[in-house]
Amino acid sequence: MAHAHEHGPDCGHDHEHQHGPDCDHGPADAPDAPAADRSAPIAPPELSVDEAERLADELADATARMAGDLAWAIGPYRERETFALAGAPVAVVFERAPNSKAKPKHRSGQLAPELLPFLVDATVRTRERIAYADGEDNPFLIALVLACFYAVESSRSGALGLGPETRRVQPSVEVLRDDAATADIFGVPGSAMLRAIAPVEAESGGEIIAAVQLVWRT
Repeated sequence: MAHAHEHGPDCGHDHEHQHGPDCDHGPADAPDAPAADRSAPIAPPELSVDEAERLADELADATARMAGDLAWAIGPYRERETFALAGAPVAVVFERAPNSKAKPKHRSGQLAPELLPFLVDATVRTRERIAYADGEDNPFLIALVLACFYAVESSRSGALGLGPETRRVQPSVEVLRDDAATADIFGVPGSAMLRAIAPVEAESGGEIIAAVQLVWRT
C-alpha cells in the first residue's frame, strides 16, 4: 500500500476513517507511516529479474484463483458492458480485536502505479477463469481482483499486518457501491476487514465507485 496509519494505544484519535475518492484528506497526510507500510511490493529488491517475474506470475495466478473462487459474490452484476478504471484504486484494512475495549487498527492507501500492469494481468486471468465472453464485464471485477491480490500478498509476506486467520479460511464477501463504498468502516469485535475500492467508468457512460470487502472473523 502507498501509505498507512494505524490506530494504536498511543494514537490521539480512535475513530474509524477510510480514505476514499471523495475524502478531503488522503494518504499523504500520514508522513509518519513506517517505510515498510508505504508499498505492497511484488518482489523484494534482492531478487533477479527472472525471479521477480516468476514471483509476479505466481502471485497473479494465486490472485486469479482466489478471485475465481469468490466471483459468485459479484455474479449478479455481470452484464453486457465494458468497464475501465476511472481513478486510482484504494485499499483499506480495518481490524478490531475480540476485546471490544481495544482500539481498532486502520491502514489505507492507493495502489502503487507500478502495480497497475499486474492488476490488469490478474484481472485478465480472472476473466478467463470465470468464463467472461468478449463484451461481458462486471463493475465489481477490478475491486474483487484487487482485494484478492492484497489478501494473497498479505498471506505470503505479511505486508498488511492481517492476522493468521486470513491464511487459514476464506473470507465472507460484501459488495458495496458509491456512498456505501466510501463510508467509514466500523466492523465488529474479533474481525479483520479488507476493502478494495475501484472507481470504474462504463464504456456507454456513467461512473460507479465499486468496492469489494473481505471479512475474516478472528
